[in-house]
Amino acid sequence: MKKFFFLFLLCLYLSFNLFLVPCMAETKTLKEGLYKAEDLNLPQNKTYTIRNPSNVEYTFIMVFDSNQITQQYMQLIPNSEAYILTPLQSGYQLFVVPNDELILEF
Repeated sequence: MKKFFFLFLLCLYLSFNLFLVPCMAETKTLKEGLYKAEDLNLPQNKTYTIRNPSNVEYTFIMVFDSNQITQQYMQLIPNSEAYILTPLQSGYQLFVVPNDELILEF
């Protein structure tokens, strides 16, 4: 009976640990520059959030489509909350102007 009980507890423990799914979003850190959506290897037509983790620096981000038309422009304050970025499609570009870094979550 003891063997059965310990075997049952072991199976129960393993079953709970095998099916754990991480719930954290993937992140990419962007520094100053021009980024193509294809180069970042981001899934297309998905909602992204962006935030500025810097304590003192403001950050500017611009999103251009394939025709170089501005789709979105944001100024992120220091220690900003996460803001929703437009869904990036093929040919879109991100222009980031920080003095520090920017975190893109998807």
